[in-house]
Amino acid sequence: MKVVLVGVFAGLGAVVRYLFSQLSLKFTSWKIPWGTYIVNILGSFLIGLFFALHLNNDLYSYLAAGFCGGLTTFSTYNFELFNLIDQKKYKLFTQYFALSYGIGTFALFIGVSLGKILS
Repeated sequence: MKVVLVGVFAGLGAVVRYLFSQLSLKFTSWKIPWGTYIVNILGSFLIGLFFALHLNNDLYSYLAAGFCGGLTTFSTYNFELFNLIDQKKYKLFTQYFALSYGIGTFALFIGVSLGKILS
């Protein structure tokens, strides 16, 4: 049953990711793929928060592995990075890479800190 629930939560995360991707298409003047960027930062924050809240193992699995696993997207992120290189947009590649990992790690720390305060 636990595996099924992780899958259900992953599906919910994937739907949220899809909605962010669609929203990002409406803002085509933005230079980097903001939909993917936002869900990856949000996922980093949420995983940090869930970890620090010391949720029981099942709930943590549903939310972190399930929802956040479906929400975040490493494969899409890497494909978008590849496209930026392929289009010779090296400055945008560097910005997107640095922002995603730098702010993603920072968001994880903020989530952990907030979780410690709340628990």
